[in-house]
Amino acid sequence: MSEEPRSALHVSYEALGARFASVRGRLMPERFGTVEDECATVRTAAGVVDRSDLGYLTASGGDAQRFLQGMVSNEVAALAPGQGTYALHLNTQGHIVADFYLLAMPDHFLLEAARNRVDALRAGLERYIVADDVELADRSDQFAALSVEGPAAGRLLTAAGAATLPGKEFNHVRVQLGGPVLVVRLSETGEEGYRLIFLVEYAQNVWDALTAQQQAVAWKPVGHAALNILRTEAGLPWYGIDMDERTLPPEAGLGQRALSYTKGCYIGQEIIERIRSRGRVNRRLTGLWLSGESLPAAGTKLFHNDKAVGTVTTAVHSPTLKRAIGLGYVRREHLEPGTRLRVESGGTTEVAELPFYHLPVKN
Repeated sequence: MSEEPRSALHVSYEALGARFASVRGRLMPERFGTVEDECATVRTAAGVVDRSDLGYLTASGGDAQRFLQGMVSNEVAALAPGQGTYALHLNTQGHIVADFYLLAMPDHFLLEAARNRVDALRAGLERYIVADDVELADRSDQFAALSVEGPAAGRLLTAAGAATLPGKEFNHVRVQLGGPVLVVRLSETGEEGYRLIFLVEYAQNVWDALTAQQQAVAWKPVGHAALNILRTEAGLPWYGIDMDERTLPPEAGLGQRALSYTKGCYIGQEIIERIRSRGRVNRRLTGLWLSGESLPAAGTKLFHNDKAVGTVTTAVHSPTLKRAIGLGYVRREHLEPGTRLRVESGGTTEVAELPFYHLPVKN
């Protein structure tokens, strides 16, 4: 059996005592200390997370922007270099093939998706290239990425050498940070957040540039286990866990984030428009306040009286909220916050509004 691919920073993580786990087919740090401390670091200072679980496609050619506009669920035609968006590629039945961040570069587009969905995303798009001047290329092995999240994230990057930072969500700039780095304004925790994308050969230089600032700005490395808790607190679904190729975007609560209802035709758009005109879906992803002796596994059924009305997709212990929370699909008749449901494996749950965690408003 072949060993799973490792992060370009694996040796540095080993030196820090990281525990590793498989994430989307990559061997990544699961934790460096306790998940409680790592969650607190992101909520109070800054945490740096390895994102070797992400992959990258480039779309280039004279027709790339027009082609993507007709393929994906969000607005592409209006994007200028330095801007970006969150979007979906759907099949003709309106189900989600992949979700991704799409970034407009001066001469191409960069698509960032879960690494284990890059092949499906590329195949789904290439199917519709006929006479278009468009070339799709998988650059996943060439790029590495880190996420920097927390109220001190911007200060850390500035101290490490970033001359400027993007202010608007999905905007991005190139900076020198131990090497050339694309910095994207992007949060997956509800805090101030940035994605750092760079060529693999610069990984150690970027890491060293951040490490050199640990005395000036409080930050720690954070593992995937804490990131999973933090994104659950922020109410963000992950592909392969909370949504898959059977999920319609409105079911996953992605209407506002990932869908444009004014851009015109794209693959799956007729289904999305039909749902919008009908005004509802039969089930929707929602928050769950969990109680019971143990966390329910993914796929555990939820009952109202004796009728199955939902399914748990994610369950975690939240250090921020000091209780167990989860995400799951519940039928629309039982989506009212506070509705009590029975958990198949034991205990109960209450339907909760998302997100669980809001970025505190600064005075």
